[in-house]
Amino acid sequence: MCGVVGFSGKNSKKLERMMASINHRGPDDNGQYESEALSLGHLRLSILDLSSHGHQPMDYEDFIMVYNGEVYNYKEIRDELITYNYTFDSNTDSEVILKAYHKWGIKSVDKFRGMFAIVIYNKQTSELTLIRDRVGVKPLYYYFDGEEFVFGSELRPIMEYFKEDKNLIINKEALYEYFKFGYISSNLSIFENCNRVPAGNYLTFNTKTNSLKIEEYWSILPFFKLPKFQKSEEELVDELEAILIEAFKYRMVSDVPVGVFLSGGVDSSIVAAILQKHYGNIHTFTIGFNEAKYNEAQYAKEVANYIGTKHIEKYLSADEAKVILDRFVDIYDEPFGDSSGIPTTLVSQIAKASGVKVVLSADGGDEIFCGYSRYWTIENIGSKLFKIPKILRKSLNLILDLIGDKNIDKVIKNSNLAFKIKLVHKIVKNNTWQEVYCSLTSFEVDNLLSYQKKVSQKSFDIGLKENPMQGMMLWDYHRYMVDDILTKVDRATMNLSIEGREPLLDHKIAEFMAQVPFELKYKNGDSKYLLKKVLERYIPREMIERPKQGFGIPIFEWFNSELKDLFKKNLNKEELNRHCLLNTEHVIEEYNRLSSKNVNTLWFVLVFQMWYKKYINNHTIG
Repeated sequence: MCGVVGFSGKNSKKLERMMASINHRGPDDNGQYESEALSLGHLRLSILDLSSHGHQPMDYEDFIMVYNGEVYNYKEIRDELITYNYTFDSNTDSEVILKAYHKWGIKSVDKFRGMFAIVIYNKQTSELTLIRDRVGVKPLYYYFDGEEFVFGSELRPIMEYFKEDKNLIINKEALYEYFKFGYISSNLSIFENCNRVPAGNYLTFNTKTNSLKIEEYWSILPFFKLPKFQKSEEELVDELEAILIEAFKYRMVSDVPVGVFLSGGVDSSIVAAILQKHYGNIHTFTIGFNEAKYNEAQYAKEVANYIGTKHIEKYLSADEAKVILDRFVDIYDEPFGDSSGIPTTLVSQIAKASGVKVVLSADGGDEIFCGYSRYWTIENIGSKLFKIPKILRKSLNLILDLIGDKNIDKVIKNSNLAFKIKLVHKIVKNNTWQEVYCSLTSFEVDNLLSYQKKVSQKSFDIGLKENPMQGMMLWDYHRYMVDDILTKVDRATMNLSIEGREPLLDHKIAEFMAQVPFELKYKNGDSKYLLKKVLERYIPREMIERPKQGFGIPIFEWFNSELKDLFKKNLNKEELNRHCLLNTEHVIEEYNRLSSKNVNTLWFVLVFQMWYKKYINNHTIG
């Protein structure tokens, strides 16, 4: 795992500053390539072949490469390349990637199983190619305004590049997405002209013509168009188990110690259990909370004891959370609203202190196997909604529009009843499954911002053909999972110079599950049905059957007590008026009636205020 930076042209001081800004991603080694056309920088975190043979930038004939990630099946690809008379000086996946690209060009990516942000420059054609892995585990930002092209593993090196001579402008579409969802999606970034290479895509930039194009090389959507498996349940369980074992064992390819983040839920339990049985000597790490309704540590301990891992747990207090919160915008270099980034950072610290340099996180299971309770809850709501004639829904919406949500709060003193009426208002205005799902998994921003953005995704086309829940799962697979969950784990781990791997996101698993009939994902009210059938082969059923809690923190309890001063310090009129991007009066009004129903939005505002104070200063605001 590493960090990469670069830009068109040559400027040694800028290159050094960019590299220094993400030194945490690769403290073991660094290297540069500079020409009049292009500058490249690489920070190395040594995981495979710890010798100097893994030094980057790495060159071969006309190609020069910097790369962040892991291609787990590199030995198999290397063996194939040897049959074509390629020779190798190292035991690194980097050298295999470079020579595979030399042999097969962009088609080489079809052979790679892993997570990667690959940057290859062809000196002969002047073409720079940026490739992001299929799912989007590894980040890859780029800036292009028609003249200057800049890229980096994180946003901060791009900010560093422009620090002295250009003001970056805040992208209001991205700001809308942040406050609406708690993260910035759709391959945007908080700045105009700055985007992310989409997952499963590659970007080509020609340094001579200053032209740029982006093309897709992989998508999960076509696999849903293939015929569904006509196999017995037992056959599918056997096949899924074999695919999981193969994918998980690939993630153990390492020359340094490896551990697993364990919550005790289905996803992390199956990762830990399969690896402990088929690999052995697994370290597991868990975060607990003193607030019982958020705590899952006891479940993780039960699983760890049963399968026999070397288990470490730590309970997170408000004081410890505050220490991490003080560094939150250092870790997440653009506005990021997922408060579970705090315990994710702490569990990463525990792994680091234990001597582990690679950790496996079981993200992606909910989106692939149907795990979030909101899927069947919203399917139930939507099914009832669409039975009501459209004219009646429209009439009810008009009445509630006339009354207004603020008046509902004034007239109805029972806050729970008022909340339910406003929820009905939120639902009845929707006419599609996408609108229903988006409205019930996002936050109201009408009173916070003076502008809106239309959000759309192809995912629900699949849902209409199979099941609305499948559309919801694909929506999350393309948005929430990539831009929230994977961003969270990448920054939390890499900030501590450890590598996070995502075994459930092997594309072979997703491709397989796309052909599994939906009724074996959610069967008779049982979510993750097929995955649980595999897990039952490793741990007792009673350890599996428990309510899903998620990886949340007691945010309301903390910000209503120990951390309340942070709101007071950052959510006052003077601080809010520094940028005039938000409705100041609305924020203060919400702050004065702090509750469990609005604390998330106020948390988003707090993070944005802290981010703005650290990174923007006197930059131009658009």
